[in-house]
Amino acid sequence: MTETSSGFIPAAPGWYVHETDDDGESLDPILAWKAATTADGEDTLMPVVNGGVLVLPVVLDEGAFQHCGRSVVYRPNHDPAAGQ
Repeated sequence: MTETSSGFIPAAPGWYVHETDDDGESLDPILAWKAATTADGEDTLMPVVNGGVLVLPVVLDEGAFQHCGRSVVYRPNHDPAAGQ
């Protein structure tokens, strides 16, 4: 992995944030990774996902994963054009 001058590491295809909420399940492609430290002091990578229409990308921190049953998944054969 190569970190850019902005501190972000480009994500390889196939990495997604899986989310389950009242509307069902969704997969958001991970655009990049951001080096960070957990509350326990461990080094980790936080995913960066699209923030939505007319919104900048968002770095999901530890707290974001406590909402909506979020998790990082690797699905190399997933075709976003084919739907969820």
